[in-house]
Amino acid sequence: MVCGVAALITCLSLYTGHTRGMRLTLLPLLGALHLRYPSYNAVTVQELTAASAPEALATTALTPDSLSTPAWQDTPEIALPMMVIPWAERRGLAVYGLAEPPADLNAEADFRHYLAQYPAGQTRLREVDAALTEVGEILSKALTLERITAELLPRVAAYHRLRERLFEDGPGTGWLRARVAAMAERLLTLPYQRVTVLACLDHLPFLSEELAGRVELATPPEIAASDSARERSLLDFAFLGEAADPVSLIAQLREVSSPEARYHEANLLLAHGHAVEALELLEAASRGDFSRPYFLPGYLLARLGQLYDLAGRRDQAIKAYRAVRALTWAPAEALLAAQEGLQSPFSGATSAH
Repeated sequence: MVCGVAALITCLSLYTGHTRGMRLTLLPLLGALHLRYPSYNAVTVQELTAASAPEALATTALTPDSLSTPAWQDTPEIALPMMVIPWAERRGLAVYGLAEPPADLNAEADFRHYLAQYPAGQTRLREVDAALTEVGEILSKALTLERITAELLPRVAAYHRLRERLFEDGPGTGWLRARVAAMAERLLTLPYQRVTVLACLDHLPFLSEELAGRVELATPPEIAASDSARERSLLDFAFLGEAADPVSLIAQLREVSSPEARYHEANLLLAHGHAVEALELLEAASRGDFSRPYFLPGYLLARLGQLYDLAGRRDQAIKAYRAVRALTWAPAEALLAAQEGLQSPFSGATSAH
């Protein structure tokens, strides 16, 4: 789940009257689903953020203190570490976490378990889950910002309001309304007039209610599809590893001159029995700057260690695995691959991601 609703994340773009000089642009975060939406991937979010000309950024996906350590990159909201926050850092823009986690992380699961023991409770759960199914149907389609606003958001709002009506704002909803109210208050205290807010879909229905009449909620800017966004879509498709025509995908990746493209190309080569060529690619990539995107250092070094193992170069494999563990931050999958690689040589049975 992402922000509480099975990878459901989007954007609200409304305008209301306002009582102070703050103008907010609310943009969607789609979690890992950004990898599946070429028209709304991480680059699109970053370009929309830039086009909104913010003085600062805020997000409901991170807590106020989370950015103080590299561990914040574990967020399922991949657009933040992949594109948005690095962009903000390069421009010296402040980023504020707004999230207010529930005091009891297990409250919703415990509440559902309790209800499921009684026929009346089971009926309520089925009614709520049916509304969530409608949300999932929209998410299974190709989404743009316009479709998110027109089709997805109303169903998400209906789901949360139904859940609140049947469960009340308490353990059954993870105290969502109360927590969003706290997020809104944090947002309103920021000392800026123009703030772009990267918001979780779970929070948007109640967040808009909290902000209505207090600030101006601006319509997100319109942008044209960019070459960078199209390149990101190709890399995302390769990352998913679902290519029906790997030869064609490799040819397209070879037209992209980035370490990430070499990493995906190496994975495709390895998956189709070309470990020697894959190793050559990653050795060359590892000699340059492969610090971006945020997941690449861990994944690339872990895969390099595995390829060294397959080539019988155990000493170099161990160095690569140790390099993963020495990183300030690495994805959990990369750390696990490195740990397993240090314990025993990689045989080809598992992958770095």
